[in-house]
Amino acid sequence: MNLLILCRAWNALFAAAVCIYSFYIAGATVHIETATGGSPYMHAIGIFFLLCFANVHNDIVDFEIDKINRPKRPLPSGKISLRTAYAVMFACLFLAIGFGFEFAWLFVAVSALCFVYNKFLKGLPLAGNFMVALLTTTPIAIPILKFGFPQPELLNLMFFAFTLTFAREITKDIEDMKGDKALGLKTIPVLLGVKFSLVLVFLCEIQCLAQLAMFKLPVFFAILPCLLLSAVLACLNKIRLSQTMIKVAMVAGLVAFYCVCYSPSIMSPKLTGSPLMLK
Repeated sequence: MNLLILCRAWNALFAAAVCIYSFYIAGATVHIETATGGSPYMHAIGIFFLLCFANVHNDIVDFEIDKINRPKRPLPSGKISLRTAYAVMFACLFLAIGFGFEFAWLFVAVSALCFVYNKFLKGLPLAGNFMVALLTTTPIAIPILKFGFPQPELLNLMFFAFTLTFAREITKDIEDMKGDKALGLKTIPVLLGVKFSLVLVFLCEIQCLAQLAMFKLPVFFAILPCLLLSAVLACLNKIRLSQTMIKVAMVAGLVAFYCVCYSPSIMSPKLTGSPLMLK
């Protein structure tokens, strides 16, 4: 169980599910293609281990910070040793590249970006937030790379994932201010305060809503209550709950995207029929 917590396995599973989901949105075949390595499931497993690698490395780098911010995490609590964490990290990296070998270059590049973020960018204002938001779009980028442009549905989905993840990362920085300040990290909340940081969060959410209002009105209405509640909770200094509501908004948005894409009344000819069929 401690290894699952260290890897943040549930977050990694969610990213893997988003990868398969994105193939569905693209109208791709979802079956195992062992001869070509092209199975969405193989890519999803690669994404799972890629996220596990990034999460374990993040906990290793944040070992001292987590002693203040999250003392019950497996590493600062002593439930898992640093040596074991390093072994798990390298195993996850190897498995990520192995399962994602059709786009091995992408998995290697994203792994390098994860390392750079955790080691050098995490404590910088906005740079780390931008990097995490960009990495979150990787599961959606894979079917775009596989089947090529244009794919407006997935591009809208990438924008949705990027902006809400960026907002959630700033919210996390607000939550982690105490430990970040103690160790000299220069996040936006540490440098410019909570109020300014919340303004950035709200601007990201408004931008996301504006984009959805223009191109995906049902998704707009699906996430609006979640983001409104998140904003209210943030103003009440319930930062953890506010962050949770942004996650709920992401899930609600994904469900709404799927319903819009496969609704018989508005679905494009490309997406007619079963999502399991190759068009």
